[in-house]
Amino acid sequence: MMIRSAQPWDLAQIVQIEELCFPEETAFPPKMFAYLIRYAVSLVACEPEKNVLGFIMGYTSGRTGAVYTLDVHPSYRRRGIGSKLLQSLEEKLALLGAQAIRLEAALNRPGAVELYRKAGYQERELVRNYYGRGDHAVRMWKNLDVCICLTI
Repeated sequence: MMIRSAQPWDLAQIVQIEELCFPEETAFPPKMFAYLIRYAVSLVACEPEKNVLGFIMGYTSGRTGAVYTLDVHPSYRRRGIGSKLLQSLEEKLALLGAQAIRLEAALNRPGAVELYRKAGYQERELVRNYYGRGDHAVRMWKNLDVCICLTI
């Protein structure tokens, strides 16, 4: 498995994975993914045959990074793919100046919340109805260990 930047030709597989991971009313539409592939930090985990196993998308704003979404194909979960994608995005966002990263995780997906906890994210606040009426999320944050080295 390798992690690389998402490309426009990955769009169909990304949309397919999103549809497997989220109900239609909360899934991102294809046009949103096309936009994110072009303008956000978008990474895919893929096999040598170019099958996309999962993806992550995020951005920076000043010293803060954010994760838009992280999806792993249901057939490939619990193999460390989500953790590797998250770590890769953290590294990219740190290079862009992020000192902390935030994300929202659905409370009805304890596996996702646990993945983020293991990666060092801490729950900070409840976001009511984030995924629709009655579907709450928890906002989680992680401070990045950023080392600035000066050469004299």
